Amino acid sequence: MSFSLRPYRFGIFSHLDTCLGAIKQLPGDGFREIEVYSPTPHHEIAHVLRRKPSPVRVFTLVGGLTGLIAGWAMTIGSTMIYPIIVGGKPIISIPPFGVVAYITTILFGTIATFIGFLINARVPQVKIVQGYDERLSSDHFGVLAYCLPEEVVRLEKLLKKLGAVAVTGSQGL
Repeated sequence: MSFSLRPYRFGIFSHLDTCLGAIKQLPGDGFREIEVYSPTPHHEIAHVLRRKPSPVRVFTLVGGLTGLIAGWAMTIGSTMIYPIIVGGKPIISIPPFGVVAYITTILFGTIATFIGFLINARVPQVKIVQGYDERLSSDHFGVLAYCLPEEVVRLEKLLKKLGAVAVTGSQGL
């Protein structure tokens, strides 16, 4: 049983080429909001969808810079609070402090990357995948397209014309 506030149709395709053709054709016919399901990642699908690059790299950069600043602040701050001069050496010494800053850069960058991944992957996913079919986990491809209530029949006919072996969906509420 599927639940959706908006009407949609879910086309199941047996070949990658027909799925790619549907992905290319649907936005031209006015169905811009689509989701694609594939048993394995395919660069062709990502290329046709023209998705923006992942924002996770920004999380990594911010985390790494924060770690670098935190590493230098921690080492320099602790020697400034508790200055111990040993053998006439400087209180702030770049080489050993650089090692700590390098390690905190990696640590904070890794943690920020993981958090960015979870946020952008929408984990945990509260939304239940609508119209999912078991064939999508083995050798078929799925295209879910949302539409207006008056365009449901047109979308269903279009998906069948584009080569869908099965079309399911919901009328919405």
